[in-house]
Amino acid sequence: MEIVSMFLVIVGVVMALVGTILFLIESFRASVWWGLACLLLLPVQLIFLIRYWEAAKNPFLLQMLGIFGVLVSAILAAYDALPALPVV
Repeated sequence: MEIVSMFLVIVGVVMALVGTILFLIESFRASVWWGLACLLLLPVQLIFLIRYWEAAKNPFLLQMLGIFGVLVSAILAAYDALPALPVV
């Protein structure tokens, strides 16, 4: 189970990183100012996401899928760390 958890962490982090890079690419495609603002000021990313939903939808969903993979991995690791119940 540890191997599956580690694999999910690696895949999730890579997916989130790729989604972030694609999100920044889309923001720079909209405008250099949007790109710089999204790069330097994190709350601006939410404004960009709402305003340019069609362009930012796929990178955002890729980020969320990656974060979901990391969370599932954490749940699996916590479940694996639980002590076994004694059989009576």
